[in-house]
Amino acid sequence: MPHPERLYTLGPEGTFSDQAARRLREQLGAPALPIVYTRTMPEVQARTDADGSAWGVFPIENSDAGTVIPAQDGLVKYRLTILWELSLRVRFSLLARGEPSAAQTLHVHPVAFDQCNEYVSAHLPQARVAFTHSNGESARIFLDAPADEPLAAIVTLETGEAQPRYLVRADIQNFAHNTTRFLVVRRRREPEAFDFARHKTSVYVEPAEDRPGLLHGLLSIFNAHALNLCRLESRPDKVTPWKYVFFIDFNNNPGSEQCVEELRRTGHRITVLGSYDALE
Repeated sequence: MPHPERLYTLGPEGTFSDQAARRLREQLGAPALPIVYTRTMPEVQARTDADGSAWGVFPIENSDAGTVIPAQDGLVKYRLTILWELSLRVRFSLLARGEPSAAQTLHVHPVAFDQCNEYVSAHLPQARVAFTHSNGESARIFLDAPADEPLAAIVTLETGEAQPRYLVRADIQNFAHNTTRFLVVRRRREPEAFDFARHKTSVYVEPAEDRPGLLHGLLSIFNAHALNLCRLESRPDKVTPWKYVFFIDFNNNPGSEQCVEELRRTGHRITVLGSYDALE
């Protein structure tokens, strides 16, 4: 596997994105590969697009909360090609000063909040929710605040274990087997070559027109080649109100390349976002 010169991911150190980037380094056999942390998801994608020597690592889908919308939209906004995917168990802990019922403010990343909202509703209904840029920032704000400030924070399991003084409860996520799928990307090349012998392909479909039977026609092409769709999602196209585009993931078979060629002959704009395997 080729090595980039650096990895961009959402920081600070200790986030789930950081864990995913570190796992990628292990798979590459490059423990000294620099990890560059950003404050936002779009920054990961923008800097990867601008830096042909780098790869980006970011979450794309969670088994509870679903698609990470800014990450998915960024696959189209920026010139990115998917190289790999990897999955990471996602477990959260609650830090608090005193009883959770006394906390006046809860610092939490929006995605973490979505994945822990059942616990929050049951145990911190009184707390004002203050959203942060990352789980690491939630921990930093909590730990840097005055000792008498009635705060709580949702942090990663590892961060919670490192703060036993404040740890209220571990594994507060809604579902025990909460898992996030991450993508590894690089800047798109022109022309881009794809290896459809790999496990999965992702495509982006911009319909040429809105008409009855549009989706049925697209899906019939996948069916004709016995391709299993593992994800299908419609999104606003961001240009014309109430016009939609499609993100489609499918498991490859020997008919994948011909299927993509037939999709292109429909007149719709088809962009292959990547053909890739999963890392352990």
